[in-house]
This record gives sequence, C-alpha cells and structure tokens, in this order.
Amino acid sequence: MVVIKHSCGSVGRLAERLDKYGVEWEEVNTAAGEPVPMVDEFGALVIMGGIMGAYETEENPYLLEEMALTRQAVASEVPVLGICLGSQLLAAALGGRAYLADSPEVGAVPVELTEAGQCHPVVSKVAGRRVFSMHQDTFEAPPGSVLLAHSDRYPQAFSQGSALAIQFHPETHNSEANDWANTGARELLERAGKTPEQFSAELDDAEREFVEGAHQLFDAWIAGLDV
Repeated sequence: MVVIKHSCGSVGRLAERLDKYGVEWEEVNTAAGEPVPMVDEFGALVIMGGIMGAYETEENPYLLEEMALTRQAVASEVPVLGICLGSQLLAAALGGRAYLADSPEVGAVPVELTEAGQCHPVVSKVAGRRVFSMHQDTFEAPPGSVLLAHSDRYPQAFSQGSALAIQFHPETHNSEANDWANTGARELLERAGKTPEQFSAELDDAEREFVEGAHQLFDAWIAGLDV
C-alpha cells in the first residue's frame, strides 16, 4: 500500500490500524518532491490532506499527476481512500469539482448519513458520532458517485467504484489537531469564529467519538483490502 502525503503531518490512527493488521505500507511525500508512484506499484492507495487546494495545480503540478493516478487506480479497481484534500482530489479527478468553500469547517462536526451511507460497510461506522474536521475547501461529488454523508453545510463522503472519499480527518489525534490550531491553521480558526481554547475544549468533549469512529472506520476499510 502507498500513502501519499502533502505535508510533514502524521498518518496517525491510520498508521496504527495498518500496523495492527500487519499491512505493509510506505509513505510518499509528493509535496517534498518525491515522485508519484505508478498504479502497478501498489495494491491500495491512500491520499492524505494538505494545506493546498486541489485546484491549485499550477503551484502544485504533482496534484495533476495524483489525479491521473487515481483515475487509473479506479479504472483498475484498485482501492483508493481520499482524506480531506484527498477527497477533493478524488472528486476533481473523477468528474466533480473542488473549490474554496464559503467559510471553514473546523472542530467536532456532526455528520448525517444518507440512506446509502447507513448501509455502507465503512462510512456507516461513524453513524451517530461527531467527526474531526478542518478544511476551507469543499467538493461537488462526481456524476455517477454515491453520496454517503454530509454535515449541515458540506458533503462529507462519497464512493465511486473502488474509491472512497471522506472530507473529515479520522486519522488525526487531538494533540496534532491542537498543534495545527496554534500554528498554521490559526487563521482558519479565526475565520470560523473559534479560539484555540474553544477548539481544544470541543475536541476534548468529542475525543471518545473520534477514536471509536476512526478505529471502526479504518478497520472496516482495511478488512475490504486484498493486500
């Protein structure tokens, strides 16, 4: 399995669950200049988040390569999981659109599952739980995809073929999220009308939901792999 990263951030709970089940995986940091892998080099692909927008391809040309890779992977029925920026890249790659949202969505966010989401083997695991979100971009799901979840403001998950896109961050520990809030993402919090202290308290209140939902979601996704 290949995990594409766009920052020095941690793979977090996803790494913990992959290791728990003995899944061999490697990181590729395309934002640091590492080459985008070829589709025949992995049995599953995860595309993580990042501070750039999926539409900022002139500044970050490797994003076009990643989108081409996801199209090839889906055409070959290789499992692809996109998280936050990864979900937006999947949307754009498969015929939808990624764009700057009206305002950021940060903190502990309640999600509502669609009828399809309630039956989905992976996304159904966050039913009734809040999820951790930190994003300023959103997406229009591709034609022919299945919307699985949404918040009161933005789509949160869709599937298309072998691809699963989730806008929220099940991988992120509260400690790392608080680091973001006090450094590079502070402006994002300000635009969302939250102080770092309010943000931290919100995450503390939802931590059990985050952990249980993340573990069950990742376990279910891993269970469907042949790697």
